[in-house]
Amino acid sequence: MTGSRGPLPKPAALKLLEGNAGKRPLDLAAGVNPRIEIPSAPKHLGQEARKEWKRITPLLEELGLISGLDRSALALYCQAVGRLAELETAFNGQVARMVDEGMLYADAVYKASYSVTPSGYAQQSVIVQLIGKHRDQVNRYLMHFGLSPAARGRVQASNYVQPTLPGIDPKPEQPAGFAMFAVR
Repeated sequence: MTGSRGPLPKPAALKLLEGNAGKRPLDLAAGVNPRIEIPSAPKHLGQEARKEWKRITPLLEELGLISGLDRSALALYCQAVGRLAELETAFNGQVARMVDEGMLYADAVYKASYSVTPSGYAQQSVIVQLIGKHRDQVNRYLMHFGLSPAARGRVQASNYVQPTLPGIDPKPEQPAGFAMFAVR
């Protein structure tokens, strides 16, 4: 959701549920509403990324927030989560090794987090810098899929998830829009 000013517009279905306070006509068919499906996982995903793919895709499907169009974005998210898990494991391993050598836990965390430059200044270690960057990446991807508390109100589920709302048609037997060109 980066690069846009102000809050994102509220989905039409949510406005309808809240009573349409603005009394403007609502276009419930606006936007892209692709068929809800879990895309196949890319082969390049690492072990931790593949675990995240298997964990998150059924949840996104249940919420109506995933389609075949989301494969690349979801792969980026899962890869970032996987790399973050690997970096955190490596950092924890460094700390555990120093604790095993007799160092106090707090001192081991500090020593793993910082190194002293030749001029005597403490400098954040590369692994801590990478952990910070991957945390930021994961947070950005969470926002795109509506997986953080602040982002949930900004994400609109596909129409096919909420067939009981007034003004939303049930799932058609024949695909509509660009979906009718998809290869089955």
